[in-house]
Amino acid sequence: MSQEQVFWNRFIELAHTTFKQSIYDFYVADARLLELEGNQVTIFLNRPFKKDFWVKNFEELLRAAGFEIYGELLTIQYQVSENNYQSSSSQSQVNTVAEKENNTVNQQNYLQPVRSDIKSQYTFTNFVQGDNNQFAKAAALAVSDNLGELYNPLFIFGGPGLGKTHLLNAIGNKVLADNPQARIKYVSSETFINEFLEHLRLNDMETFKKTYRNLDLLLIDDIQSLRNKASTQEEFFHTFNALHEKNKQIVLTSDRNPDYLDNLEERLVTRFKWGLTSEITPPDFETRIAILRNKCENYPYEFTDDTLSYLAGQFDSNVRDLEGALKDINLLATMRQLSEITVDVAAEAIRSRKQTNPQNQVIPIERIQSEVGNFYGVSLKELKGAKRVQHIVHARQVAMYLARELTDNSLPKIGKEFGNRDHTTVMHAYNKIKTMLAEDDNLEIELTTIKNKIR
Repeated sequence: MSQEQVFWNRFIELAHTTFKQSIYDFYVADARLLELEGNQVTIFLNRPFKKDFWVKNFEELLRAAGFEIYGELLTIQYQVSENNYQSSSSQSQVNTVAEKENNTVNQQNYLQPVRSDIKSQYTFTNFVQGDNNQFAKAAALAVSDNLGELYNPLFIFGGPGLGKTHLLNAIGNKVLADNPQARIKYVSSETFINEFLEHLRLNDMETFKKTYRNLDLLLIDDIQSLRNKASTQEEFFHTFNALHEKNKQIVLTSDRNPDYLDNLEERLVTRFKWGLTSEITPPDFETRIAILRNKCENYPYEFTDDTLSYLAGQFDSNVRDLEGALKDINLLATMRQLSEITVDVAAEAIRSRKQTNPQNQVIPIERIQSEVGNFYGVSLKELKGAKRVQHIVHARQVAMYLARELTDNSLPKIGKEFGNRDHTTVMHAYNKIKTMLAEDDNLEIELTTIKNKIR
């Protein structure tokens, strides 16, 4: 056995003991030692993209084997095309590799085209960024520019209607724009389950595996739906492994942190945490207004600033509620042929939506004034009056804040109930109390106590 072969066998031994079999099979099995001349070793790789992985993971093992056998530090270069290498001593090995490479390429060429199901309307450009989602957006952008390299998988979680699906599709749209040939698949967990069961019923699992295990990017929405689906979890486990071992990107969304995914196999949950986990929380008031401004561009009406502020104050849990409110307003505006949407129009349009939500039951402003007055020791007359004593002003502003939070009355209507005050006064009171709430935990407790009594 030649010294070169002893060196190569030592490297193979180190690679076997250091890495999983699946990684060895994919990255090392088809590699060949082309030449070792002086202190320079030339390695043949059958796919160009494997070079980066070798540089990061195998060069240390190559140098260790070289130092053991030759007692000196080797320099390493890679060859990815047999046409550019003319070493007669290694030509037969190159031919063997070339044949395997051609087989691999031919096999890829026979892969059926995959339908991405990406929704083109969701892009990074029209995703409204706020404090609640800026980290998730940054991670999504990083992933779309570096598939399989930075965060794999990327796991985004948060409540419904907060933009998780938007980010998934934005990733897919950007990757397709950068590389139209990329094999991408966006599915909900329910769709993944149904496709799996259908292929299982038709005894055609090979097609299912070939589709999902040969993707460049897999985007799965609502992964929590896999719970209690043992056979589907098993298949997804193998799909995940197959993609991850090829450095193919996986992005998942869920309504909860991976640590709270019940009835999912531990081995799956563990893999979900291999990459980066990012949370999206409900948008703050300013972000809700920005979202509304963005979405209002699609409607042929003028929305006043007060109207946008009113709507942003009425729906604070998710974006879908805001979208639903705009659809209600659009219907009313179309029926009446309106050109401008005022606060009163918006309040009328969303009244039924607010009433169907038990959290937004119809509450008289007088009831709010009464409970706020009782809590702070201020009379109804003082709440409606003009006195500027500090404790009265504070109680008045709290009552205005709650009137806006708990009712669907317009700003002018609320102002009228407080001694015919201007709607801008109500807006000022609302914004002031909201700002104070972010800094004063005691005030939050006070408002919670008052709300409990009102309801």
